[in-house]
Amino acid sequence: MINRNKKIIVVLLISLSLSLIYYYSNYYKTHPKAYITNQGDNTVSVVDLVDLEVIKTIKVGIAPLGITILNKKNLGFIGNVGTDDVSVIDTRTDQIIKTIKLNTAPLSITSSPDESKVYVTDWFKNNILVISVKEMKVIDSFKVGATPSGVVFNKKYKYLIVTNRDSNTVEVYNKKNKLITKLPTGKHPFGVHTKGQYAYTANVYDDSITIINLEDWTTKVIKVGAHPYNVLTHQNLGFVTNTVDDSLSVIDLKIGKEIKQIYTGETPENLDVHRKLNLLVVTNWGSDSISVFSLKNLKLIKEIKTGAQSRSFGEFILQ
Repeated sequence: MINRNKKIIVVLLISLSLSLIYYYSNYYKTHPKAYITNQGDNTVSVVDLVDLEVIKTIKVGIAPLGITILNKKNLGFIGNVGTDDVSVIDTRTDQIIKTIKLNTAPLSITSSPDESKVYVTDWFKNNILVISVKEMKVIDSFKVGATPSGVVFNKKYKYLIVTNRDSNTVEVYNKKNKLITKLPTGKHPFGVHTKGQYAYTANVYDDSITIINLEDWTTKVIKVGAHPYNVLTHQNLGFVTNTVDDSLSVIDLKIGKEIKQIYTGETPENLDVHRKLNLLVVTNWGSDSISVFSLKNLKLIKEIKTGAQSRSFGEFILQ
């Protein structure tokens, strides 16, 4: 009878252990996460957006900056400026599965809507590099304007949109990588965002953003804070990181005007949203942190310490 009871206890303990392993493994894989590139210490901080804490630190190449997350394929592409390569992370395990050599410094990164290709801006050679996700290698490149900075893919029109910092322009390419149009922006456009029929550029030296209508190519300028770095929209609001002001400009897109500024951490640069959780996440280069805001009331929920010089130029949230 004693042996039988011992066997039952052992079976129950094994069953409990397996259940816990399954629970935590599944929890880890499915929880919404933000991937923060820390250029100052060559790491990526993985932040759990439910518990609002760093759950893992991944060593990557030197000076990681740009990032894009492929939600369907559970992959993250990290551009390492110092080692001229891209680290590919499996977001289910948060392990590096591939390093892709580029022979140039990657800046901004985005992916096609079907996640078959990844596009990288080559700041020094005025190129866009095209990476095949299946083959995990560069399969094409094409020339763009001077010092290409931000790059995004518009899902509605299948346009690739690039900001050229030193020529003060934005370029629009079709799915065959052919130039459709080049439009003037403010001075030194850097970050770029697109949704629906619009694209938005953050113009660093003009303290403004340019809004481009992708149907008729008309543009509109809205003044924001000092030295804007990147821009993002959510529903009827626009958000712009102001690096000198340590603030976030909030824009009412219906009236086309800044309606308030919110303090972030020091030198805010990039931003992304988790739609289901109604969270806005801002990376703070100067304070080595991220600031997490509620999209319901635009109140700060928590500032989380990450690594040195947190940047994440691109889409960095696993939805």
